[in-house]
Amino acid sequence: MFKHYLANSAGTPLNVQTGVDGKQFLVTDGSRVLGAHWQSEAITTTTTTTIIEAIPDESIMLTDLVVILSKKVADATIIVRFYDGTNTEILFTFDGAFASFQFSHAFQGGLRGWKDADFQIVTNKNTTVGVLVGYVHIATAQTKEYSIWNAER
Repeated sequence: MFKHYLANSAGTPLNVQTGVDGKQFLVTDGSRVLGAHWQSEAITTTTTTTIIEAIPDESIMLTDLVVILSKKVADATIIVRFYDGTNTEILFTFDGAFASFQFSHAFQGGLRGWKDADFQIVTNKNTTVGVLVGYVHIATAQTKEYSIWNAER
């Protein structure tokens, strides 16, 4: 137990948590580390797959993305996107017609979506795609409507 604590000017204590060893510590990492989640999916059909569903009124921030096409497929396209039921923003489009590929990226600043936007993979052919994505849920107070998000990017 801490005998002293650090607080902001309003008297609110800084974030202290109990670690896996049972001892308390002052949190100095950001939400990208402490709130990180991951999801994976194997896709083998022509489909739109929602990999991460946004919590209502919140948004998603991507931290890492891995996409692997294990074998080429004639005329195959793999689309990585955010979609909220109305608005669509394509992040990447991969051409799987000529070769298999491996793509990975760590989004240093994070890549935020907008309010209620899910993270999806769209395939137009039966493929063999593996996807792994790291992400953080962004609270309602920090989430933007599509029009604001779009104007600020």
